[in-house]
Amino acid sequence: MADISERADENFEPSQPDAIDKIGREKFQMVLNILTESPFFYADDDPVRFNILRRNEAAFKKFFDKYFGWRLYVDSKMARLIKDRNYNPALRSVHRDTFRLTGRNECLLFLVLLEYYEHECGEQGYSNDEVEPLRFTYADFLAFTRRILNEQYADQLPADREIDAAARQLLKKLQNFRLLTVVEAEANAGNESDGDMLIEVLPGLNCYEGRKISEALGKDDADPAIIDDAKDSEDAEGDENE
Repeated sequence: MADISERADENFEPSQPDAIDKIGREKFQMVLNILTESPFFYADDDPVRFNILRRNEAAFKKFFDKYFGWRLYVDSKMARLIKDRNYNPALRSVHRDTFRLTGRNECLLFLVLLEYYEHECGEQGYSNDEVEPLRFTYADFLAFTRRILNEQYADQLPADREIDAAARQLLKKLQNFRLLTVVEAEANAGNESDGDMLIEVLPGLNCYEGRKISEALGKDDADPAIIDDAKDSEDAEGDENE
Protein backbone atom coordinates (compact mmCIF):
# COMPACT_ATOMS: atom_id res chain seq x y z
CA MET A 1 0.00 0.00 0.00
CA ALA A 2 2.87 2.35 0.79
CA ASP A 3 4.36 1.78 -2.66
CA ILE A 4 1.02 2.59 -4.31
CA SER A 5 0.74 5.79 -2.28
CA GLU A 6 4.29 6.84 -3.17
CA ARG A 7 3.65 6.19 -6.86
CA ALA A 8 0.44 8.24 -6.68
CA ASP A 9 2.39 11.12 -5.16
CA GLU A 10 5.02 10.84 -7.84
CA ASN A 11 2.34 10.99 -10.53
CA PHE A 12 0.78 14.07 -8.92
CA GLU A 13 3.90 16.19 -8.44
CA PRO A 14 4.84 16.75 -12.11
CA SER A 15 1.36 18.06 -12.96
CA GLN A 16 1.92 21.43 -11.29
CA PRO A 17 5.19 22.31 -13.06
CA ASP A 18 3.55 21.25 -16.32
CA ALA A 19 0.72 23.73 -15.69
CA ILE A 20 3.19 26.52 -14.91
CA ASP A 21 5.25 25.75 -18.00
CA LYS A 22 2.12 25.68 -20.14
CA ILE A 23 1.12 29.15 -18.97
CA GLY A 24 4.69 30.42 -19.01
CA ARG A 25 6.71 30.97 -15.88
CA GLU A 26 7.00 34.72 -16.37
CA LYS A 27 3.25 35.13 -16.89
CA PHE A 28 2.49 32.80 -13.98
CA GLN A 29 4.84 34.74 -11.70
CA MET A 30 3.35 38.08 -12.68
CA VAL A 31 -0.17 36.95 -11.84
CA LEU A 32 1.01 35.51 -8.51
CA ASN A 33 2.60 38.82 -7.58
CA ILE A 34 -0.48 40.82 -8.52
CA LEU A 35 -2.70 38.57 -6.40
CA THR A 36 -0.48 39.00 -3.34
CA GLU A 37 0.21 42.73 -3.71
CA SER A 38 -3.25 43.86 -2.62
CA PRO A 39 -6.51 42.32 -1.33
CA PHE A 40 -8.28 42.65 -4.69
CA PHE A 41 -7.23 42.12 -8.29
CA TYR A 42 -9.82 43.80 -10.49
CA ALA A 43 -10.29 42.97 -14.15
CA ASP A 44 -9.71 46.63 -15.06
CA ASP A 45 -6.37 46.69 -13.23
CA ASP A 46 -4.62 44.65 -15.89
CA PRO A 47 -7.03 43.07 -18.42
CA VAL A 48 -4.33 40.98 -20.10
CA ARG A 49 -3.09 39.31 -16.94
CA PHE A 50 -6.60 39.02 -15.53
CA ASN A 51 -7.55 37.06 -18.64
CA ILE A 52 -4.54 34.79 -18.06
CA LEU A 53 -5.85 34.14 -14.56
CA ARG A 54 -9.38 33.47 -15.81
CA ARG A 55 -8.24 31.08 -18.52
CA ASN A 56 -6.04 29.15 -16.10
CA GLU A 57 -8.13 29.50 -12.96
CA ALA A 58 -7.86 25.82 -12.00
CA ALA A 59 -4.06 25.84 -12.15
CA PHE A 60 -3.78 28.93 -9.95
CA LYS A 61 -6.30 27.56 -7.45
CA LYS A 62 -4.35 24.31 -7.21
CA PHE A 63 -1.10 26.19 -6.69
CA PHE A 64 -2.38 28.35 -3.81
CA ASP A 65 -4.22 25.48 -2.17
CA LYS A 66 -1.26 23.10 -2.35
CA TYR A 67 1.55 25.42 -1.32
CA PHE A 68 -0.18 27.97 0.92
CA GLY A 69 -3.51 26.51 1.98
CA TRP A 70 -5.24 29.61 0.58
CA ARG A 71 -8.47 29.74 -1.41
CA LEU A 72 -8.62 31.71 -4.62
CA TYR A 73 -11.90 33.35 -5.59
CA VAL A 74 -12.33 34.49 -9.19
CA ASP A 75 -15.29 35.92 -11.08
CA SER A 76 -15.68 38.10 -14.17
CA LYS A 77 -14.81 41.31 -12.32
CA MET A 78 -12.33 40.46 -9.59
CA ALA A 79 -10.11 37.92 -7.91
CA ARG A 80 -8.94 37.66 -4.33
CA LEU A 81 -7.09 35.31 -2.03
CA ILE A 82 -8.90 34.06 1.06
CA LYS A 83 -6.75 33.07 4.02
CA ASP A 84 -8.71 31.01 6.50
CA ARG A 85 -6.14 31.29 9.26
CA ASN A 86 -3.12 33.29 10.39
CA TYR A 87 0.07 31.55 11.45
CA ASN A 88 2.03 34.19 13.36
CA PRO A 89 0.57 34.30 16.89
CA ALA A 90 2.44 37.51 17.68
CA LEU A 91 0.47 39.51 15.11
CA ARG A 92 -2.77 41.20 16.10
CA SER A 93 -5.22 42.56 13.56
CA VAL A 94 -3.83 46.09 14.06
CA HIS A 95 -0.47 44.87 12.78
CA ARG A 96 -1.89 43.70 9.47
CA ASP A 97 -2.50 46.01 6.56
CA THR A 98 -6.08 44.86 6.05
CA PHE A 99 -9.41 46.60 5.93
CA ARG A 100 -10.87 46.69 9.43
CA LEU A 101 -13.65 48.70 11.02
CA THR A 102 -12.24 50.48 14.06
CA GLY A 103 -15.10 50.83 16.48
CA ARG A 104 -18.84 50.53 16.83
CA ASN A 105 -19.69 53.80 15.12
CA GLU A 106 -17.64 53.10 12.01
CA CYS A 107 -19.34 49.69 11.83
CA LEU A 108 -22.74 51.40 11.98
CA LEU A 109 -21.85 53.76 9.15
CA PHE A 110 -20.51 50.89 7.06
CA LEU A 111 -23.74 48.98 7.65
CA VAL A 112 -25.68 52.02 6.43
CA LEU A 113 -23.45 52.16 3.35
CA LEU A 114 -24.15 48.50 2.56
CA GLU A 115 -27.88 49.15 3.01
CA TYR A 116 -27.66 52.20 0.75
CA TYR A 117 -25.78 50.19 -1.88
CA GLU A 118 -28.55 47.58 -1.85
CA HIS A 119 -31.13 50.37 -2.02
CA GLU A 120 -29.42 51.96 -5.03
CA CYS A 121 -29.15 48.63 -6.83
CA GLY A 122 -32.92 48.41 -6.61
CA GLU A 123 -33.54 52.04 -7.50
CA GLN A 124 -31.21 51.97 -10.50
CA GLY A 125 -32.20 48.46 -11.57
CA TYR A 126 -28.57 47.48 -11.23
CA SER A 127 -27.27 43.92 -11.43
CA ASN A 128 -23.78 42.80 -10.50
CA ASP A 129 -23.57 41.16 -13.92
CA GLU A 130 -23.49 44.56 -15.60
CA VAL A 131 -20.18 45.73 -17.01
CA GLU A 132 -20.41 49.33 -15.82
CA PRO A 133 -20.10 49.90 -12.05
CA LEU A 134 -22.85 51.44 -9.96
CA ARG A 135 -22.42 55.12 -9.12
CA PHE A 136 -24.08 57.41 -6.61
CA THR A 137 -23.58 60.90 -5.25
CA TYR A 138 -22.18 61.57 -1.82
CA ALA A 139 -25.03 64.00 -1.14
CA ASP A 140 -27.62 61.25 -1.69
CA PHE A 141 -25.69 58.82 0.50
CA LEU A 142 -25.39 61.40 3.27
CA ALA A 143 -29.11 62.16 3.15
CA PHE A 144 -29.87 58.43 3.33
CA THR A 145 -27.49 58.07 6.28
CA ARG A 146 -29.14 60.91 8.19
CA ARG A 147 -32.56 59.38 7.62
CA ILE A 148 -31.53 55.90 8.78
CA LEU A 149 -29.69 57.20 11.84
CA ASN A 150 -32.59 59.45 12.74
CA GLU A 151 -34.93 56.43 12.61
CA GLN A 152 -32.64 54.32 14.81
CA TYR A 153 -31.06 56.87 17.15
CA ALA A 154 -33.35 59.91 17.15
CA ASP A 155 -32.65 60.75 20.81
CA GLN A 156 -28.86 60.77 20.40
CA LEU A 157 -28.39 61.80 16.78
CA PRO A 158 -25.19 63.86 16.34
CA ALA A 159 -25.05 67.15 14.49
CA ASP A 160 -25.03 67.00 10.70
CA ARG A 161 -21.42 68.17 10.55
CA GLU A 162 -20.35 65.25 12.78
CA ILE A 163 -22.16 62.72 10.61
CA ASP A 164 -20.61 64.33 7.53
CA ALA A 165 -17.11 64.19 9.02
CA ALA A 166 -17.49 60.53 10.06
CA ALA A 167 -18.91 59.54 6.66
CA ARG A 168 -16.04 61.26 4.84
CA GLN A 169 -13.52 59.51 7.07
CA LEU A 170 -15.10 56.14 6.25
CA LEU A 171 -15.13 56.90 2.52
CA LYS A 172 -11.45 57.81 2.68
CA LYS A 173 -10.67 54.41 4.22
CA LEU A 174 -12.84 52.63 1.63
CA GLN A 175 -10.94 54.40 -1.14
CA ASN A 176 -7.63 53.40 0.41
CA PHE A 177 -8.64 49.73 0.40
CA ARG A 178 -10.20 50.01 -3.07
CA LEU A 179 -13.81 49.30 -2.16
CA LEU A 180 -15.01 52.63 -3.53
CA THR A 181 -13.48 55.32 -5.69
CA VAL A 182 -14.35 58.99 -6.15
CA VAL A 183 -14.96 59.71 -9.81
CA GLU A 184 -15.67 63.42 -9.50
CA ALA A 185 -15.29 65.89 -6.67
CA GLU A 186 -16.51 69.48 -6.79
CA ALA A 187 -16.17 72.02 -3.98
CA ASN A 188 -18.41 75.03 -3.88
CA ALA A 189 -16.80 78.26 -2.67
CA GLY A 190 -13.94 76.24 -1.21
CA ASN A 191 -16.21 74.71 1.41
CA GLU A 192 -15.67 70.94 1.43
CA SER A 193 -18.87 70.29 3.37
CA ASP A 194 -20.85 71.91 0.54
CA GLY A 195 -19.08 69.96 -2.16
CA ASP A 196 -20.50 66.89 -3.84
CA MET A 197 -18.79 63.76 -5.05
CA LEU A 198 -19.70 61.12 -7.58
CA ILE A 199 -18.75 57.77 -6.07
CA GLU A 200 -18.19 54.51 -7.92
CA VAL A 201 -18.62 51.14 -6.24
CA LEU A 202 -15.76 48.72 -6.87
CA PRO A 203 -16.37 44.95 -7.03
CA GLY A 204 -14.70 44.28 -3.69
CA LEU A 205 -17.59 45.83 -1.78
CA ASN A 206 -19.71 42.82 -2.72
CA CYS A 207 -17.49 40.64 -0.51
CA TYR A 208 -18.87 42.17 2.69
CA GLU A 209 -22.03 41.04 4.44
CA GLY A 210 -23.94 43.31 6.77
CA ARG A 211 -25.03 40.28 8.81
CA LYS A 212 -21.51 39.55 10.07
CA ILE A 213 -20.95 43.16 11.08
CA SER A 214 -24.33 43.27 12.83
CA GLU A 215 -23.38 40.17 14.80
CA ALA A 216 -20.12 41.82 15.84
CA LEU A 217 -22.01 44.92 16.94
CA GLY A 218 -24.36 42.73 18.97
CA LYS A 219 -21.41 41.66 21.10
CA ASP A 220 -20.62 45.27 22.00
CA ASP A 221 -22.51 46.64 25.02
CA ALA A 222 -21.18 50.14 24.58
CA ASP A 223 -23.41 53.17 24.18
CA PRO A 224 -24.60 53.08 20.53
CA ALA A 225 -23.71 56.72 19.83
CA ILE A 226 -22.88 57.36 16.21
CA ILE A 227 -19.64 59.29 16.73
CA ASP A 228 -16.89 58.12 19.08
CA ASP A 229 -13.12 57.72 19.31
CA ALA A 230 -12.93 53.94 19.68
CA LYS A 231 -9.97 53.66 17.33
CA ASP A 232 -8.46 50.62 19.04
CA SER A 233 -11.65 48.59 19.45
CA GLU A 234 -11.23 44.88 18.70
CA ASP A 235 -14.91 44.12 19.22
CA ALA A 236 -15.97 44.78 15.65
CA GLU A 237 -13.73 44.66 12.68
CA GLY A 238 -13.77 43.77 9.01
CA ASP A 239 -11.16 41.85 7.07
CA GLU A 240 -11.12 41.24 3.35
CA ASN A 241 -9.99 37.69 4.06
CA GLU A 242 -13.06 36.79 6.12
